[in-house]
Amino acid sequence: MSRSSSTAENVLDVLLLFDESRPELTADEISKLISAPRSTTYRYIRTLRDKGFLEQTTNDGWRLGPRLLQFTRIVRRREDVGVIALPFMEQLCQEVRETVLLTRLSSPYAVCIERVEAPHAMRITFERGHLQPLHAGASSKILLAFLPPDEVDKHLALPLERYTENTITDPLLLKEQLREIRRQGYCISKSEVDAGAMAVAVPILDHRGKLLAGLSTAGPTSRMDDNTVAEHITRLRATAAAIQEQLASAL
Repeated sequence: MSRSSSTAENVLDVLLLFDESRPELTADEISKLISAPRSTTYRYIRTLRDKGFLEQTTNDGWRLGPRLLQFTRIVRRREDVGVIALPFMEQLCQEVRETVLLTRLSSPYAVCIERVEAPHAMRITFERGHLQPLHAGASSKILLAFLPPDEVDKHLALPLERYTENTITDPLLLKEQLREIRRQGYCISKSEVDAGAMAVAVPILDHRGKLLAGLSTAGPTSRMDDNTVAEHITRLRATAAAIQEQLASAL
């Protein structure tokens, strides 16, 4: 290990020694593998132990500690949202016969991470990875509405592009609308990004009420009358609740 390496890099080098072939290591083994003096190695180990990244075994060895489970859960949650949501989205698409989208925040945009397309010749199509502004469209604004107030302020301080005559670009009007979206628990948009397109969206939250993603249905305004929108809201809420329950049990 070079002397120019920072302490942080050296501590990370210790963590990276552990894998399936080496689930447990003694201090002497760690010292040899990183080519560091025993006194220095013990300092690194103590730092990792105190932070919960390493724990001692009954054989005077060391293994990865419980703090790493936090990061595992975070990564799994990010991956599981799309994987777990997809079959529920497919069922929802069969019920409402419109395109179903799953979006998440990719600052300063909303990004489509999963979608199930409607069986109609005329439908609203978003590819996975499609980016959309946060201030326009139900699948985006549902994310913005459930962010902390300081984050909302940060996003609304950016230049807000007008896509159609229905796009709201006044930050004060948007904040008022976002408060209403959060209060009622759903968002409806009509021709805010694309003329003739309508969408309904609800949030997907974790067990603490923190935003994970947005679930929405989208179709042409010609097929989305008041009764249809009301039905979509009911089915979206039920689907989001089922996804949230499945996510909670997977962690």
